[in-house]
Amino acid sequence: MGNRNHLIPCFSYALMATGRVRVDRTETIRCIKSCRLNDVNCVLDPIHTVSYTVISLPTFREFNTPEEIIFLRAMSPAHATIQSDIVFDITEGNVRNSFDIIKRFESGMTVGVVRQVKPIVGPLHVVLKLAMNYVIRGVVSHRNLVNVHIYVSEYWF
Repeated sequence: MGNRNHLIPCFSYALMATGRVRVDRTETIRCIKSCRLNDVNCVLDPIHTVSYTVISLPTFREFNTPEEIIFLRAMSPAHATIQSDIVFDITEGNVRNSFDIIKRFESGMTVGVVRQVKPIVGPLHVVLKLAMNYVIRGVVSHRNLVNVHIYVSEYWF
């Protein structure tokens, strides 16, 4: 894969790992905030991670029910003194409101599930921008961003 630091805008973030193509058709690169000493702006910025993911989808010929396409898993500290609520949001790129995001709880984890709720005819490339906000007493304590490059094929296979 090589060094992708010049291709991925991590800025004040450390490029922690490059993803490898997996059987589930996705690849992920995650940048984790790493502030320089005395960089107050960086420390006060609520964004902790920025991830870049790629997924390819077929043009669904028969579309009757929402298709679950992305799973955002969020772990909360096991013994937190103040429990945060995790709010998932689609911030950009929701072409024709073709996607939504729902929250589920699975095996002690909060999971945001991005679903395709309307048919999309390819070829099409869209960048779906997602936010995972950790909210304590009505205030966002920190945020993780996910940029999903979705490529829809013109074919159903």
